[in-house]
Amino acid sequence: AIAAMAFGTETIPRVDKITGPGNIFVTLAKKEVYGHVDIDMLAGPSEILIVADKTADPVYTAADMLSQAEHDPLASSIVITDDEELAGKVAKEAEKQLAALPRREIAQASIDRNGLIVVAEDMMQAMRFANVSAPEHMELLTAQPFQLLPYVRHAGAVFLGAYSPEPLGDYFAGPNHVLPTGGTARYYSVLNVETFMKRTSIISYTQPALSDVSEDIIRLAETEGLQAHANAIRIRREQK
Repeated sequence: AIAAMAFGTETIPRVDKITGPGNIFVTLAKKEVYGHVDIDMLAGPSEILIVADKTADPVYTAADMLSQAEHDPLASSIVITDDEELAGKVAKEAEKQLAALPRREIAQASIDRNGLIVVAEDMMQAMRFANVSAPEHMELLTAQPFQLLPYVRHAGAVFLGAYSPEPLGDYFAGPNHVLPTGGTARYYSVLNVETFMKRTSIISYTQPALSDVSEDIIRLAETEGLQAHANAIRIRREQK
């Protein structure tokens, strides 16, 4: 299907851009055709990072960890907190909830491989750690989540407060849920209308304006050994 869209068939017209999520086979197919067409990103596996303070409910926090762990054994679920007591409660609660999940085997493999609870010195250190991770989903389960929002530098989507859990974004809240994963939130954004927009540079100089900068252009071109570039400027200066 990816190849058909990238190259076209008798019945499927060739496209310029392929976007959207998929399993590892879809992702690798998109990687193969990149350059023939554009793609949005190489997304997956899924991940969540929860920044929680002492006010966070350990039951909610553990449930949100597992909401991503059940996706895939390669999924990542991380909690960063400045409260050691909360860290212990979340770990115990995760074990309890895990035992009752129909997809327990998958979620358990995910937690064993990529589950992590980190105790930070304070909330500012927690946010620094979170930005290093640059997660697909970042939850702020704190007393004042909006006060921490300005410190979020890298995240695909941010969920604020106890009643904005990640599945809300998956199924109902509205923003596009094709998000950068694997730390790529450092340079990718959520899939949105701008993904389908292009920008074109427009250059227009007058003769005097070009003449004013011609020596600089000629010098740069000749330094690179590109004489034809220099000549395209020099001819216009000599024939003014």
